[in-house]
Amino acid sequence: MSKIKIEDIQKEISAFNWKVLSPEYKNLNEEMVFECSEGHKVYSSWGKIRKKLVCPVCEKNIYKYKENKVVQKKAKVRRILALDQATHITGWSIYDGNQLIKSGIFETRQENEIKRDLALKEWLINMIYLWQPDYIGLEDIQLQQFKKNNDNIIGVQTFKTLAHLQGILMATLQELNVNYGLCPPSTWRSHCKVKGTTKTDKKRSMQLLVKEWFDISVSNDEADAIGIGKYVSEVLAKKNDIEIWE
Repeated sequence: MSKIKIEDIQKEISAFNWKVLSPEYKNLNEEMVFECSEGHKVYSSWGKIRKKLVCPVCEKNIYKYKENKVVQKKAKVRRILALDQATHITGWSIYDGNQLIKSGIFETRQENEIKRDLALKEWLINMIYLWQPDYIGLEDIQLQQFKKNNDNIIGVQTFKTLAHLQGILMATLQELNVNYGLCPPSTWRSHCKVKGTTKTDKKRSMQLLVKEWFDISVSNDEADAIGIGKYVSEVLAKKNDIEIWE
């Protein structure tokens, strides 16, 4: 039987963004030090870890392992659904009061713009039916002037595509009689204290804030939606007289 090498262990767990911190491997039962995908140290044996990658810190984090089910809303609690602006991958988050209870992304691979918009519309209708939000925050769109060596730009064609989608979503919410509001990117980012000058820097900053607040690593689309939801739950929704669904 060939001896297990530390390089073999690292290769196996790297697919899950885990690392081996121990300098050597002795046997299946010897305690080793690992680092989970969220950067926590995990003290365990390879015999246990290879059966199941378990981080005790992550196991206790209610935001890390989000069950794929609808969370029952408590009475007299305002529920918020927030969406970031996108056509292929849309980040979303749900807050009950000021507490994040769920987040994720919706992806559509339709090549045709109208088909993508209709797919997102259909998904949104289902989200409203399942979660019954009292208020929905849509990230607003903005056309920015071109600046050399600055990637913080939305081109005219992209702006038009997002405008088409925003109109469809607003009309849908109007038809369903659901309260909603538009969240300018500069406004919600200022509320969340997002840093950076370029679009890339701002998205990375938001990811780091989510990590700081909830100790979870998420995509930039999901991170933006969490930031939008935070702004809506703490500021925008409170400015409106919203009837809470019971």
